[in-house]
Amino acid sequence: MINEKITLVINMKIKRLRDIREEKEMTQEDVANILKVNRSTYTGWETGRDTIPLVRLNVICRCFNVSFDYIMGLSNEDKHYEEITINAKIIGKNLKKFRKDRDLPQKELFNYLNTTSSTWSAYETGKVIIKTDFLYTICQKYNLSVDEMLSSKD
Repeated sequence: MINEKITLVINMKIKRLRDIREEKEMTQEDVANILKVNRSTYTGWETGRDTIPLVRLNVICRCFNVSFDYIMGLSNEDKHYEEITINAKIIGKNLKKFRKDRDLPQKELFNYLNTTSSTWSAYETGKVIIKTDFLYTICQKYNLSVDEMLSSKD
């Protein structure tokens, strides 16, 4: 059941990705060249066959001047892109703060995402950048902003 939910999430955010690309009158090949990947790789991200890494999505947001929340379908407000550096430590700190502020046990989150405790721990400690679909799923479930989860709040 969780995997079905995550697949649905990927398809939802990818649709906005395609729509924005088409609004800019760009081909998949054009965007793939910007990202320095093969067109087939980009096509996989756009169709939801594969999950686009946050680092690559950041490049697209910058290029199209849209927020993560907008391109991922978490907001219908077309906010302009604010410079974000994808940093595992910052994301981990924000994930941990969100979890503690909501008094959520780690187990609830890693079970919801159908992942392991060690994987979730690696996200929270900033050893690994959280998967795009996991971050989206958490933000959607708990009404959070991806842009804020990626940003330094100092």
